[in-house]
Amino acid sequence: MSDTLNLGEQDVQDALAYAGLVLLAFELLKGMIVKPIKAFYANTTFSGCPFVSYEQDVLSRHRNEFEACLLYLRDFMEAINAEDMASIQNLRKHRNELAHNLPYYLSTLHIENYAELFRTTERVLFKLSNYRTYIEIGADPEFKGLGIDWNTVNGHEYLLYEEVLSKLQSLKSRLQG
Repeated sequence: MSDTLNLGEQDVQDALAYAGLVLLAFELLKGMIVKPIKAFYANTTFSGCPFVSYEQDVLSRHRNEFEACLLYLRDFMEAINAEDMASIQNLRKHRNELAHNLPYYLSTLHIENYAELFRTTERVLFKLSNYRTYIEIGADPEFKGLGIDWNTVNGHEYLLYEEVLSKLQSLKSRLQG
């Protein structure tokens, strides 16, 4: 902790900027996981299809809503796989470590150590964004036959995440430069 007291103002600002970007990245990812599933089930009664209710289809998978949604996306919707889920959990773990131990990280943070974490979560976020965009728009018969490559389409959440990654890269470059 005494190392933290010896940090310069710019060092503290950089560490806090990094922590804020990590929290933002996780919240974007979490929003792409929980909100669309809740919205899909909201005010809807299903009949004669594989969907029953949010409580039965999703919340019955785990006592934690975020975990339940991940399991739903992996096991029921098959939108992500076990590797994707591990990437998401790794970002969550890093976010929690920063949020709960920020004073320690102020003096020990090495942004370059987390580059792979952000590459893998970017891949997963694109996959979720692509999946969701296709489900919401691409599955509409009106859009069939327009020549759209649905494997490359992403939603606005992914664009925001790309912006966060750009800011992280800028911060990393400045610190190394």
